[in-house]
Amino acid sequence: MSFQPPSKSLTTRDYIFITVVVLLFIAISLGLYNFNLSLPNGGGEFLRHWAGGRAFIFDRFNPYEGEVPARVQQLVYEGNAGAGDEPYILDTPFHLLLLYFPFSLLSDPLLARAIYTLILEWALFALVVLSLRLTDWTVPRWFAPLFFLFCVANFYTYQSILDASPILMLAFFFVCILFTLQNGQDEVAGALISFSLYYWEVGLPFLLFIAWYAYKTHRTRIFAGFGMFSFITIMASIPIFPDWFIPYLRAGMNNLRADFGYSIFSAFTELLPSFGNWLAWVVIVILIIALGSEWNAAIQRDDPRRFYWTACLSLAAAPLLGFRTQWENLAVLIIPLALIFAIIHDRWRAGNLLIVLFLLIWLLVPWVLVLYGIPAYGEIVNQLIFLLPPLFTVVGLYWIRWWAIRPPRIWADAVVR
Repeated sequence: MSFQPPSKSLTTRDYIFITVVVLLFIAISLGLYNFNLSLPNGGGEFLRHWAGGRAFIFDRFNPYEGEVPARVQQLVYEGNAGAGDEPYILDTPFHLLLLYFPFSLLSDPLLARAIYTLILEWALFALVVLSLRLTDWTVPRWFAPLFFLFCVANFYTYQSILDASPILMLAFFFVCILFTLQNGQDEVAGALISFSLYYWEVGLPFLLFIAWYAYKTHRTRIFAGFGMFSFITIMASIPIFPDWFIPYLRAGMNNLRADFGYSIFSAFTELLPSFGNWLAWVVIVILIIALGSEWNAAIQRDDPRRFYWTACLSLAAAPLLGFRTQWENLAVLIIPLALIFAIIHDRWRAGNLLIVLFLLIWLLVPWVLVLYGIPAYGEIVNQLIFLLPPLFTVVGLYWIRWWAIRPPRIWADAVVR
């Protein structure tokens, strides 16, 4: 007769705790949902997927045709897009567009946007928690709520919520990829990568680094997980829309040619008209060389600390590699910022003061520029709002590089402090 350990039944206190948590979750969700319904015009990043899904499901026409951007522009701009506005061309692969079909069944765009934005807001909460967990840092009690408040209130998160951008969900997927790789769950990481293959201007360097790392370290289960879930979703899309690939590529090319968003070329050209374009190329070449060097070092030493730091650098450098992007996409920088603040706290006596100072700068400067700089200086300030965060993050990552990629040594830390 085998011994069975006694099962521990839930106590009354446990049931009360679970009930309180569920009621609190429901109450917060209802509050956020009502808040989302009151958001001003916007949500175009979600609405182009919603409109594309409805166009295919109910109108039976190609979601990559021009009718979808025209519908979204009417909802967002109450007219056609003007010069410099985003045209909202749908360029999401059809097998990933299927994930938006449940929202497309809702005929009211405001209702669909509010529900989707609620999911993004919970993804933001999970993103903050996992970003702090990744640092392997004993977070001070005062810092966790402060960092969460910063992540919610900063300008770039607000823009992502206002536009209902999937960037918050993608950032959540990115941090989950790092978390699952850290815990040896390679198949899960591969599955998450398969759902992250759009918005290339945000995640392309990061995903290429993960693929390169998986190949060089022979972690083939990452490719197995990626291949399995990609095969399932693509096979599911073929019977529904077998000829989607060419229209998708055409839409992607049209989106690349569209004149909207920000890039290091537009920023430097606006700030330094005489040699801005040349300087942008210099920065891009330096960053590519730096990324190549860091990727190679991460592969050669196969050290988890160096891998994590290099992944953060790949995310931070993406906006500076010439891709045209939007303000809201910079919300992904929450992941490297958590690492920077963790190292600052652990390595300097004045770490707490520095953290508060940097949080205030990051939080206040964009809002001040938006509220007071844009009316006075226009496009130059727009470009600064885009350029400063990735520059700050890349410089911050190299500032803490020595301590981030090496295990702590007591005597050395004492000297530094």
